[in-house]
Amino acid sequence: DLIGAACALGAPHPGSAAAPQALREHGLEAGLAAAGVCARWCATLVPEPDWPGGTDMAQRLRANADFAARLADCIAATTAFPVVLGGDHGIAVGTWRGLGRRLGTAPGLVWIDAHLDSHTAARTHSGNIHGMPLATLLGHGDAAFAQVRGPLLQAQRCCVIGARSWESEERDLLDALGVRVFDGVQVRTRGLAATFAEAVEIARGDGPDRRFGISFDLDALDAARFPAVTCPEPDGIAADELARCLHGLAARADLIGFEIVEYRPDLDADGRGTAWISAFSAAACGLGADFSAHVAKVQ
Repeated sequence: DLIGAACALGAPHPGSAAAPQALREHGLEAGLAAAGVCARWCATLVPEPDWPGGTDMAQRLRANADFAARLADCIAATTAFPVVLGGDHGIAVGTWRGLGRRLGTAPGLVWIDAHLDSHTAARTHSGNIHGMPLATLLGHGDAAFAQVRGPLLQAQRCCVIGARSWESEERDLLDALGVRVFDGVQVRTRGLAATFAEAVEIARGDGPDRRFGISFDLDALDAARFPAVTCPEPDGIAADELARCLHGLAARADLIGFEIVEYRPDLDADGRGTAWISAFSAAACGLGADFSAHVAKVQ
């Protein structure tokens, strides 16, 4: 199930709200079908009303929480493997609480991002709500998000890959909770494949239920190769390496959801971003033996 979350209420620029429609118009569903993935466009949610933003934090938090609650209801009602297409990363509160409701328990989560997204409304430096979703999912969000029904994530089954920019308060929170952070330096030193494999094992945990999901902010990638994001950072992950890591999960029945966020179609003049998103989605959904050819098309 392809589910569009056309919301940028948590970001400093509205451009990512256009991503689901742009991906649909550029034939994501047909592209996945051509790659051997049976997908259907299930829904595209937009904020109600389409509130343009503002400076009142309480109002902005309520607007984001309202959207996340609707997205959670949508995810909880799905039955197929969900691929959620944002929108800014604030939508993740809806994605993973909704999927937790569907499963009956919170999954583990691999959070691939240039940032830690673990501020709270009281500690944020920027005032951007898309910098808060991981803290919220771990139980440290504003009270407005209590309406987004679903279990909280377990910190010991969450990890971040590729972080290169954060404030001390959010790193302190994740360290105190026990969330493993594989920062950009560690990824470059160890290699992405080894880092990714360890992150997956952390998310799977050691209990009887080893289901996990992946939340992927495109700003984790090397900004020189993938600039069409809201908050680019230098020295990121190589897109082809990450696609191959995702493809390595194709045979795992315990991968139960994939989310990809922060794509800015207004910054994607040559359309390469849509091609990469198709490749990432196909890899996560279990694309077959022609995967190398699929990636080669967007190199």
